[in-house]
Amino acid sequence: MRNKIQNIQDLEYSNNQLLIGELINKWLKNKPENKELVKLRDAFIDNSIYVAGLQNDLIACKMANSDYLEQRNDAILELEELKDDLNEYEL
Repeated sequence: MRNKIQNIQDLEYSNNQLLIGELINKWLKNKPENKELVKLRDAFIDNSIYVAGLQNDLIACKMANSDYLEQRNDAILELEELKDDLNEYEL
């Protein structure tokens, strides 16, 4: 379902998120009262949650599409079998 490029992109995103999160934590330990750093941390967390939601939605959408495609193919196969049966009875 997922290809190599998507996996690499997700891995790069995760690595960048870890790096940014660690840097924000490091800076906040040095200056815990810095309002801009607190805002940066909060924005970082919000963005991380948002992207995680988008990733989950994409995976769910791909799974649903795969299920719909399988159901459609099953229905087409069943219709072809019914047509074959009908042709046998018409002869």
